[in-house]
Amino acid sequence: MTGTPGGNLAAGVLARVGELVAGLSAAEVAALAQGRMRLAVVPVAPAGDPTARPVGPTPVPPTAPVPPTPSGVDLDAAAATLDAMAQRRDGTAYLTPWPLRDLRALAARLGLRGVAGLRKAELVERLVDRTIGFRAASAAVRAR
Repeated sequence: MTGTPGGNLAAGVLARVGELVAGLSAAEVAALAQGRMRLAVVPVAPAGDPTARPVGPTPVPPTAPVPPTPSGVDLDAAAATLDAMAQRRDGTAYLTPWPLRDLRALAARLGLRGVAGLRKAELVERLVDRTIGFRAASAAVRAR
């Protein structure tokens, strides 16, 4: 198939996708593998024409990005970082220095409810359970 024009085109596309994936962070690759992130085909202006506008409709992201917290924490990046971690202790060490309001914002981003009255240590534990702990429990069940 690589001898055909379509095969050469497909090989070129796969090479470009490989370059794109190679430039992603470990957290982004993990999110992509878990289906929480997508690669999108977006029409762009022809090469060499800086005045041309993109062709076709403007793509709309599946979900609007969450703005950073007042202290500057990017909640989407934080969620991806937690998803890339394999050990509960790593998640605990990552979240423990955070201010309580940022932990609550992350909990809201992850869909945790009933966390308003929790102490900081309890909230960190719930967040770790929701992310790393959930994956660890799922893997244990699948291993049976």
